[in-house]
Amino acid sequence: MKPYLLMPLLLVACSHPVKDGIGLEADPNFGGNNLTDEMRGGQFFIGPGDQIDVDIWDNPDLSRTYIVEPDDVLKCHLIEPLSLGPETTWTSLRNQLTDAYAEVLVEPSIALTITLSMLRKVTVLGSVNQPGVFPMESPNTSVLEIIAMAGGISSAGDTTGIVLARQVKGKTQVRNYNLDLLFDPSLDDPPVQIPFVRPGDYLFVLRTGKSEYGEYLRLVSETLRGISWGQQTIMNSPDVYDQLFGGD
Repeated sequence: MKPYLLMPLLLVACSHPVKDGIGLEADPNFGGNNLTDEMRGGQFFIGPGDQIDVDIWDNPDLSRTYIVEPDDVLKCHLIEPLSLGPETTWTSLRNQLTDAYAEVLVEPSIALTITLSMLRKVTVLGSVNQPGVFPMESPNTSVLEIIAMAGGISSAGDTTGIVLARQVKGKTQVRNYNLDLLFDPSLDDPPVQIPFVRPGDYLFVLRTGKSEYGEYLRLVSETLRGISWGQQTIMNSPDVYDQLFGGD
């Protein structure tokens, strides 16, 4: 979905009740497939677009770099294409490659380096210091961490107005978060989990009402200064003044 199509949904979310401190594990309808398992394992499952560097000891001609194809297939030199499952990890892929190369090599020793695809990204918009698109290196990336990657909330940002939009089963779901509650020592029942982001999320930080009022005040002030400047120009130009007000 295009970012500009999500903007109305993000802004409408301001009127929704804030789900204070809710975590994605506590909200399974917002979690998406495999997210919890990835979070527990602390690493992403290998998927389309990931770069796989295969280093086979004593076989430099077979040590190459490959990219997982969109249909979760990894095509390596000298062996049949490998079909990766939905929960393929570094260990399970290494085992698959070792078994496959054992058909053509004697006791192959394989080392893997995996570079995650930029497809695992989060878009941060609104009142942050460095809005942009940021890659995720871990499934355990919290809302706070992704905001920090965007340079933190700006002086105009509202820490009680963090909006997260996510595609779940083809539909866009939106949640609001109040970060102030995470750091409020007066709460008898503080939130137990900081919300996590997941690939493809859009996070929007709203502006404070005070900053919006300040912006309106600035615009009014600039408009009044423009009017005042125009009036002074007319008054200081006798020819123009006479034309407008019928001077003698």
